[in-house]
Amino acid sequence: MRARAPGFSAITGALAALLVWAGHFTLIYGAHALACERGFADAALLGLPAVPALVLGASLAALLAVGLVGWRAWRRLDGSLAAEAGEDAPRFLAWLTLATALLAALAILWEAVPVLLLHSCR
Repeated sequence: MRARAPGFSAITGALAALLVWAGHFTLIYGAHALACERGFADAALLGLPAVPALVLGASLAALLAVGLVGWRAWRRLDGSLAAEAGEDAPRFLAWLTLATALLAALAILWEAVPVLLLHSCR
């Protein structure tokens, strides 16, 4: 019996964490640049500086989304996808999804730390 190729949804699932990272990157650096350009970098949001508060909120939301993607991939690896002869694609995609989720989480933290630690618009 011939193994079935993974579908479009399986492949986009493997790339979901990287798409979340790309959205996070665009949001935080776009908002930071806009705040500097328009002169409201020192504005306050709920008693906190607006730019770091936005970055912190976006980073937590992105980490939550990436964590969900990674958790779902981990659950698919728990043996429920016992590979039959010649059907390793689902396990490979689960491992790929988990690896991209870990990479995306690291990238989200890596790009959020400078924005949180450094003063805006210098």
